[in-house]
Amino acid sequence: MVSAGSYVLSVVLLALLVVSLGFSAVRLRRRLLPEWEGAPAHLVEAITGVALLIWLSELLGVVGLFYAGALVGASGALAAAIALASGRGGRQGQAAPASLSGTILIAIGVVALVFAHWGLTAADALGRGIFNFDSLWYHMPFATEMATSHSVTGIHYTETVFTNWFYPQNSELLHSVGILLTERDTLSLFLNFGWLAIAFLAAWCIGRPYGQGPLCVVAAAIVLSSHTLVVREPGAAKNDVMAAALLLATIAILVSRETYLARVAWGRGAGQARRPVFRRGSDLGRPHNAEAKNPAPDRHPSPTTGPASQMLSLAVAGLATGLAVGTKSTALAMAAALTVAVIALAPAGGRWVAAGWWTLAALAGGGYWYLRNLIVVGNPLPQLESLGPTSLPHPERLQSGRPDFSIAHYATDTGVWRDYFGPGLHDAFGALWPLVVAGAVAGALLALFRGRDRIVRWMGGVALFGMVAYLFTPLSAAGAEGAPTGFEINIRYAVPALLAGLALLPLAFPLSRPKSVRVGWEWGLLAALAAVLVLTDRSDAVLRDPDRLAGLLVALLAVVLPAGLLLARRRGAGRGAVLAGFAVLALAVAAIGYPVQRDYLDDRFRNDDPDRAIPGMGLDSAYRWARGVEDARIGLAGTTAGFLQYGFYGTDLSNRARYLGAKGPHGAFNAIPSCGEFRTAVNAAGLDYLVTAPFLNFIHPENPIRSPEAGWLRGEPAVEAVDRDGQVTVWRVRGLLDPSACSLANAPLRRIPQQPPS
Repeated sequence: MVSAGSYVLSVVLLALLVVSLGFSAVRLRRRLLPEWEGAPAHLVEAITGVALLIWLSELLGVVGLFYAGALVGASGALAAAIALASGRGGRQGQAAPASLSGTILIAIGVVALVFAHWGLTAADALGRGIFNFDSLWYHMPFATEMATSHSVTGIHYTETVFTNWFYPQNSELLHSVGILLTERDTLSLFLNFGWLAIAFLAAWCIGRPYGQGPLCVVAAAIVLSSHTLVVREPGAAKNDVMAAALLLATIAILVSRETYLARVAWGRGAGQARRPVFRRGSDLGRPHNAEAKNPAPDRHPSPTTGPASQMLSLAVAGLATGLAVGTKSTALAMAAALTVAVIALAPAGGRWVAAGWWTLAALAGGGYWYLRNLIVVGNPLPQLESLGPTSLPHPERLQSGRPDFSIAHYATDTGVWRDYFGPGLHDAFGALWPLVVAGAVAGALLALFRGRDRIVRWMGGVALFGMVAYLFTPLSAAGAEGAPTGFEINIRYAVPALLAGLALLPLAFPLSRPKSVRVGWEWGLLAALAAVLVLTDRSDAVLRDPDRLAGLLVALLAVVLPAGLLLARRRGAGRGAVLAGFAVLALAVAAIGYPVQRDYLDDRFRNDDPDRAIPGMGLDSAYRWARGVEDARIGLAGTTAGFLQYGFYGTDLSNRARYLGAKGPHGAFNAIPSCGEFRTAVNAAGLDYLVTAPFLNFIHPENPIRSPEAGWLRGEPAVEAVDRDGQVTVWRVRGLLDPSACSLANAPLRRIPQQPPS
């Protein structure tokens, strides 16, 4: 379906974009933060590169120029401008060679295991198509609409029950870039592997200043390899891991010894706990002198270590937080806690300045989507309908999904805990889920009360606040009263806080103990964490699953070979040889990608196997029909079609799918209540095809509720049924419908379809 020439062009465009943005990010970091080196420097560069891509896409999209050529050209022009402005930049010296410890090898092995575990789900998606519900509902439709409209200003209404068109869309914007460059969605199956890598890098950076990088990586792997992420994030467009990785990156940047707050916290004098001093260039995080009391953070004063440079490091942390909030609004709780922590940690005379740098950077990272909501609705967060007694502008909804109860609503309901919360946690985190949750809570508490410095203590408070906020998050226990069936699915809202808590757990060990005790404790904790990882996440499935070879290939290409090249560089291999190795690896991935993409597009949404059909709910036949349709305008009616609309965009994503509804005040989008109005809407949409489906019953999905739109087409000669399966019908629209011909049988609705009460 994709010629070799088109594939090579897509690879070239992708390479140009990645190289230009990577060059810009590295050069900016070296110029503005030259003291940063090693893993924290690479983390800053990754955050900067993502931000540059999002900013360029937003700027082009605002003026309707969001095209592949324009984006690649803009990124190249930016790289050229930065190169001219910064000269040669501050070349980073090679870090001093360091011994390769056993704990580091184990950490690399754990990362490879998690990547392989994720690879199993990605292989499943390659064999049948993206099958995650939310990805089919709005993540991929949003991304496709931005790519095909070449704009980021429009609002795509997906259905008439929820208001997810007002969600922040940083993640969807990144997926749209992949669609622009390839005209297919293949890259979307692998995008979250990048965020998995950033999450592990952030975990390493959290432990690095304290000599616990490997332990923090293994601790973070317990959440990153949990069932709740493994079955939803790889091979899909879910954004939970992106938000979690960005929040963890914020914590990692704040605790890094180079950052402004660390300089303040570590330089306060003898009244503080003892701090580690590190050899410059050592990236393994081993303390050089754990008994030093007053390390001087500015031993090599220079113009680049002045207040402006220090504030820039704080701004990068704020940028990571802003990117997270621009990805998921559920990140707002931890973002608020991080803001309070930054202000509290800043010296009394510099808090306003610190708050300004932090806030401006955060707004730059995620403010666009909230500004768009403010313009359209008058409320940056339209889901928030009131503040106390004050009502806020928000879209009114005539139809409802499942009730949005929080976990706190059931705090004392032992029956719900026994029948829903306990089994849900078991499914999410395995048989040892009490240890996983207790470990995260213990990590946050120990960091809060026994942290080695003020920054770690505040980060423990941030993680703990995130856990408490999760308990009060709407939809965390969604479902009918007494039956929170949405609890298990929405456990993912707790992932950022749980991930932060577990990553902080190894920092509870005091460095002042004798070396033999310290080493024994480290190995004991490492063994315990690894055991919990394997036993509760059942990552041993990598060796038993039918797709195990695909999973192992992912681990080899994404972890083992890159780690080998980086370790070779640290052991003295030439820079040119290592770069050549990465170039060969990239070419190998590109060569493998061509047949993989062809097989994927051939199998995508074919739905030949009933046990692996996508998306189910009566739409399998309609999905098969849409595989062969191109450049068509397809209308959708009945919320089942709206919630699972992505398959109607076609294999080459050239179709335009539109849910039919009535726009209202403050961005509302509601069901069309009458036959005449519905037929008028069909005419106005200029459709080639129309899909009618039932109302999706969230509480009892196996019992869909009949929606009236198919009945409103009865006797209409301008439409012809071309595919029918149960309550789902695909109609060819051959001309204009007659709104005045609605019979008594097509009378206006007396009751809008709703979820049943239980």
